[in-house]
Amino acid sequence: MAFTRRSLSAMGLSEEQVEKVMTLHGTSMADFIPKSELQTKIEEALADAQKNALQNVKVKETDEYKAVAEERDMLRALGGDDFSSVKPKFRETVYKMLERGENAPPIPEQLKTVAEKYEEYFTPTEQPPAAPQFGAEVKGQMPAGKTGASFMDVWGYDKKG
Repeated sequence: MAFTRRSLSAMGLSEEQVEKVMTLHGTSMADFIPKSELQTKIEEALADAQKNALQNVKVKETDEYKAVAEERDMLRALGGDDFSSVKPKFRETVYKMLERGENAPPIPEQLKTVAEKYEEYFTPTEQPPAAPQFGAEVKGQMPAGKTGASFMDVWGYDKKG
């Protein structure tokens, strides 16, 4: 059934009601686009969106990217050999004390200067002795007991008795 004035009048609507229905129908159809124009509108919108997206955003310049890259660099450095002498709970603190610019001194040199100021952040480099040490040096020897030529001599067993 077609949506026309005749069909609405045939349904029993008055002329005023038909006019209101047709007005509402016209305003509701105002945003519709014919099928023939649809594909061109889609292509225009895609081209505009791609053009704006590529020009406005450079990923490596965003603050979020820089924060993630800095954290990645920190984790790589903390896991490396340079920070093996730093106690694990102080590694991030020591990392933040270092200079990382182009003209900055090498990290091992910077770690030495930090170690002079903050000895408690680093593990001692002295090797512990291999054997346990006590308060004084051990003197003496194991008891030797009595020595003799035979069992009888050692235990004092006398054959004559």
